[in-house]
Amino acid sequence: ESCIIDADGRTTITGPAKQRQEDVLDLMVTHNRATRAEVEAAKAEPLKVYAASNPIKSAAFIDNQVEPRLVRMCEAGVLPRIEGATDCVASVHAAGYKVTTTLDWQATDWAQQMLRGYVSTGLEAGCECYNAAVVTIEPTTGQVIVYAPNRDPTYVSDRRVAGDIDQLTEINQPGSSFKPAVYLTWFDQLGKAPMSIFWDTSPLTVAGTAITNPRSGDPKSEGLISARAALGGSQNVGAFRAAYEAGVDNVIEMAKKLGITTLEQNFDPTFRSHPDVSYGASIATGGANIRAIDMAYMNATIANMGVMVGVPHLARVVELKSLRSTALDEGEAYDLARKQALDFARGHIRIPGTRELDPVVVLQVKGPNGEVLFTQGEPERKEVVNPGSVWLLHSIMSDCTARFIIWGCGGSNNDLALDSFMDNGARIPTGVKTGTQQGPKSAADTLATWMNGYSRYAATAVWFGNATKELVRDGPGANYAAANTTVRFFKNWTGWYHSYLRDKGVFETPAGFDSLRPKNVAQQQFSTPATDRGLSGGCDQKVVSWVRTDVTYGSDCEEKEIDTRNGLLASDQTPAQFREKRKFVKLPSLKPELATELVKEMKEKNIPIAPTEKSTGQTALAISNLTNGKTVSGVVQVVGSVQTSQLKSWKLEIGAGSNPSEWKQIGGGNNPVSNAIIGVIDTNSLQNGVYTVRLTAEDAILKTLKISVTINVKKGPATPSPTTQSGGIPWPGWTPSATPEP
Repeated sequence: ESCIIDADGRTTITGPAKQRQEDVLDLMVTHNRATRAEVEAAKAEPLKVYAASNPIKSAAFIDNQVEPRLVRMCEAGVLPRIEGATDCVASVHAAGYKVTTTLDWQATDWAQQMLRGYVSTGLEAGCECYNAAVVTIEPTTGQVIVYAPNRDPTYVSDRRVAGDIDQLTEINQPGSSFKPAVYLTWFDQLGKAPMSIFWDTSPLTVAGTAITNPRSGDPKSEGLISARAALGGSQNVGAFRAAYEAGVDNVIEMAKKLGITTLEQNFDPTFRSHPDVSYGASIATGGANIRAIDMAYMNATIANMGVMVGVPHLARVVELKSLRSTALDEGEAYDLARKQALDFARGHIRIPGTRELDPVVVLQVKGPNGEVLFTQGEPERKEVVNPGSVWLLHSIMSDCTARFIIWGCGGSNNDLALDSFMDNGARIPTGVKTGTQQGPKSAADTLATWMNGYSRYAATAVWFGNATKELVRDGPGANYAAANTTVRFFKNWTGWYHSYLRDKGVFETPAGFDSLRPKNVAQQQFSTPATDRGLSGGCDQKVVSWVRTDVTYGSDCEEKEIDTRNGLLASDQTPAQFREKRKFVKLPSLKPELATELVKEMKEKNIPIAPTEKSTGQTALAISNLTNGKTVSGVVQVVGSVQTSQLKSWKLEIGAGSNPSEWKQIGGGNNPVSNAIIGVIDTNSLQNGVYTVRLTAEDAILKTLKISVTINVKKGPATPSPTTQSGGIPWPGWTPSATPEP
């Protein structure tokens, strides 16, 4: 539109607005409401209007949060319905209310400016992310303070921006930023702690889809990963296993308690096709339909240690069976689906089991004559989940050392670690989680990137993407352009906002969460077989972990009786003196075979798993062709067996004397051997005398096993050195060859 203002202060309308006027005039001819001559004359007349004297600020907040709230207040009788109004919508629109809202326009305006700046910087870096949104809720009051629903509400010509679309109420998928709800369910439902473990079997293929961890380089897995490391490092396999073990429906119920209004099996929040919506354990990695403002409210509830703060939603609760689908229904049912979709989007109807409270958006309503019709009192506070379980979650989300797999700890808002800092360099105590919304065709594609988090003063959700659902550029091939842009914005927004609060006198130094610590948590010794970086593993390992003191924790290990001669399960072939109970890590219920393979691949990790075979009475180690006191000469091939349940490695050595001080390796390998050549003694390189031959094996169950024999060496004629069996460790003079027949 033209921005030229005439002497009378009027603006001449051109562009899309003028075109819309002409379209309407043409329709008047079509419907016989005007003649063609009248219409053409009207088109030729310049269209001039006065600029609005008080343009609406934050129109999306008014339209999508405040107005629907006022309508529900009218329907509930909190506000009077004016005489003659057909319904509460008409009443609210005609009432001439003066409404005081919770919105801080100065902070919102600055957030909008920051969004535009970081989108521009991201586009320069190649993110192809043309839009962004941020919402901040004050946890202690439940008030919506900042509401910036897109990069620029006036920018509508580029549909990737679509400034007329409120991205804070759009249905999107939050990626990994949804994981806190999953882990909280796992802690609360199953009695788990941050140092409880998952089998880190990446890739984990389920129903044809491979769940992989977002990490590069080695190691690809932590072996037995603690919940602390899995959530802190945003590892997908652990999150998927957490959702599977806790139960997907339980995860949905937890999300609804925390503030999510859009999740339910066979419920499509867009009202397109309810039967097509079905959630599995992939909900843990972002396969969920949510709104950004709900994510901010969820984080506010976490910041309050499970206490939701807000006002009754005043909406109608409707049964799922009464809902219609626009893609499936026709006629009146289709019209009903359209109305239900609009009512749901505006918060007028809710599905069963969702939150009872809403964020606060209206503080006071005055009538046209200045009379006070409503003043918001103290908000309601409702504990929706055990605060001890929330503290366990918070202990991970707020600990930068738990993020060692990907991020670690930051030092300023200029780095890509997830910590935020004020303008004076002070670290802000926060809990955070990033997220990536995958593309519809490939997990390698990205639709949007998220970062959510909370402090004592702000619960924030940030979204970067495109209104058209076009892909952004992210991942290693794009140098994580979209994700890095999102992280940088979140850190700097959080830093600016807390500096702003300090300057307003809210605090001198931002408070931490110690004063909110529940009575039913403590840091205690905790048994865990975790093999995270720096942990040794094993079922007897103890670490310090946050725990709930009112929960009796089960063990991730189990006891089995074994035959100590070979590490197999004790059987009727096992005499009493060789029976011993040992502890083993329990295999997962989902894909246990992958756990077994992981143990084989990561032999360096201390992960004991129970044998499956019963003992036949044989010993694990044997040297078959050498006996104590035997005299040997020339070149002797040593025949033996190494048959342990979970073999890591074995070696054959020789040393001078009956109690050698030095040993020389003459054979070795990583695989079991049965009655085969395990090494070679070349007596031509030895002095005559007594020698000890020792066979040693390292096993996950039996640990270190050793047997030895003492022999006499008498030199014989020199002969060529033979070769070792396939799979053995070569020593000087050996060339690998096929395993000889026994």
